[in-house]
Amino acid sequence: MDELRLKGTMMIIQHAILHILDTNTGSLIASQGEMALDGAGVQDYIEQIVKKIYAGDVKKGTLTAQDYLATMLDNADFSDMTTQLASKMFDIMSGQDAIRPGDILSFLATTDDGPLFGLIKLNFSPRYAHVVAYQDNQMINNLVLNQAVLPAATQTVDEAILVDLTTQQYHLLEKKYLIDGHRVAYFSEKFLAIQLETSVKENMQTIKRTVKNIADKYDDLPAHEVLAKTQEVIDDALESGQLDTNTIAEKVFSDNLTAKMQYQEKIAAQVIDKTIAIENKEKYQKKYRTQKFKLDSGIEISIPISVYQDPSKVEFVNNVNGTMSLVIKDIESVFNKFTV
Repeated sequence: MDELRLKGTMMIIQHAILHILDTNTGSLIASQGEMALDGAGVQDYIEQIVKKIYAGDVKKGTLTAQDYLATMLDNADFSDMTTQLASKMFDIMSGQDAIRPGDILSFLATTDDGPLFGLIKLNFSPRYAHVVAYQDNQMINNLVLNQAVLPAATQTVDEAILVDLTTQQYHLLEKKYLIDGHRVAYFSEKFLAIQLETSVKENMQTIKRTVKNIADKYDDLPAHEVLAKTQEVIDDALESGQLDTNTIAEKVFSDNLTAKMQYQEKIAAQVIDKTIAIENKEKYQKKYRTQKFKLDSGIEISIPISVYQDPSKVEFVNNVNGTMSLVIKDIESVFNKFTV
């Protein structure tokens, strides 16, 4: 199913239904029939959202026959099946102010790779619109606040799952909410009740935290240096599509065997695979191809990795008084990015 994202695979929506979960008013309005798919832009709207989901920080896995969603998908009555899903979602959302009200869009589609099921939560956003009214025989244009505007096709949704019905493999997108004092991924944990693999983003965050925690224990491992080296390794990994955690150990802690061993032990204890597959490389390239530093003086600097790695352009100097200097060399011109 990654083909849809990468090569523009044809997707034809066959069935789609929209259920309204308005927890602001306590209303679950389950549609009794499917959406008209010949409406202006409906097919394109769904397809664009699906592409954004595949391009997001998705978690991947495979449904088992015992999983809640797998059992629901056995229901041949599409309307009944999606109504049951919407009802469960509404029950979970009710009384949880942190979870935004919205609509549940479910669809069945055919693609070049086979049949696809999608369930997407479209959160409401308040937007103002104009309305024409008549008062004392006068036409008056007013503003009205619409509390139930759905996201644009160009926006990334917060919660969604796409299931390849041939392989049962899924791509899931979600965020955590503060529920009863805890940050909870309610979409996967409470609604779908599935155990997820750790996402690429979460693995990278764990690696960076581990590197920093190890560096903080040693005076000869300045945090800014080890994090910069870590970022360089990640940037190199984006080219191959795989990040090797042992490569980070070798390049970041090459001069400190004890620190390297501690890093490897902590990574192993957190059950991170030695090799992490990186899909959606474009998503991470912009972030990891620029080194960003904030100095205690308040100065913030962004340096492309290719420049940062060139000592003829950038150099950190350790001063005898214990401070550091950042030297930027070989500057031919300076542009002020303040725009008028």
